[in-house]
Amino acid sequence: MIDLEFWQTALREMHMAYALLDLEQCIVAHDALFAAWCATGQGNLIGQHVFDVLPEFYGQDIRAGCAGTIPPPAVRVENVNRLTSSGEVRYFNLILLPCDRGLDATFLVLIADVTEQGCYMQELMQGRNELRLLRQEMARLNEQLDFLLRHYVSPDVAEALVKGTLRPELGGELHEVSILFADARDFTAIVGTLPAERVMTILNDYLSVIVDAIDHYGGTINQFQGDNVMAIFNAHNDQPDHATRAVRAGITIQQQIFTYQAQRPETERWFHFGVGIDTGLAIVGNSGARWRYTYTAIGNATNLAARITAAAPAYEVWISQNTLDQLDGTFSVTPLSPTYFKGKDKPVAVFRVDVPLPARG
Repeated sequence: MIDLEFWQTALREMHMAYALLDLEQCIVAHDALFAAWCATGQGNLIGQHVFDVLPEFYGQDIRAGCAGTIPPPAVRVENVNRLTSSGEVRYFNLILLPCDRGLDATFLVLIADVTEQGCYMQELMQGRNELRLLRQEMARLNEQLDFLLRHYVSPDVAEALVKGTLRPELGGELHEVSILFADARDFTAIVGTLPAERVMTILNDYLSVIVDAIDHYGGTINQFQGDNVMAIFNAHNDQPDHATRAVRAGITIQQQIFTYQAQRPETERWFHFGVGIDTGLAIVGNSGARWRYTYTAIGNATNLAARITAAAPAYEVWISQNTLDQLDGTFSVTPLSPTYFKGKDKPVAVFRVDVPLPARG
């Protein structure tokens, strides 16, 4: 026979409790810890079915014996939590196995206190869940930030900021650039005849056409000023043919605007744009205050391009001598009369790029 007292002492030292079951799986003996850990509120569990005390065993394959020499399987249920009378949550591993003959019972149930490991696993799972939620929130915020960044600055500038090739700090570098402006003609007169909401919708449609043309040739949209668009070519990326790109973008703008208007009734051909381009040195970078940056180009090329644009009629692209000097000769241009611009002491040579427009239907 097994020394039951010695066996009970050994179990307590291993933080384990026990119960013995008969063939019907009813409790025939147990120690005090078993009743306490089952948290039934009863000190004596003799005669109760194990499923009533430990429902976690319900549905498990509990057998007293197997045919042949194969021993019956033990049933193990891990990390069962119980709320004790003191309000503390404890974790247990439950084991049910056929009994040794020396215990005079059919089944032996062991409860192992694994509260320390259970709490650790609970904290680990909670930490993983919190980390997963944090990752999801970070992904959502990054997606939102990416959307905002790419819609409030030019996509190529946004990409440069994300990659770190363009630093988000005030200041800039000297670059040779080509500056393009597209400005609506008679905008003020048209605005006065339409509701403000209607003006905004129509203008955004036209600006989308212009931006698509600039983006197609690799220009960086610098800013929108009402009915005016400014773009920089050779801003932060290497574009040796920046002047050619700017002129091709200007031609495409006028052609696409013409096509867009041809699809609308004559009474709804609201806006017409003039395009001006100059090439030269400019400081390219972030300008503004510590809480608000604008990526831009500052210099004579920007100023002259703006002046040329203001003089260019609808559907025309005017360029400076500086821009013409860098073209490859594939464009047909017409010299115009030298023009006095504000801030210039001498008249400036200006050229009109021939823009082939289809006949209106």
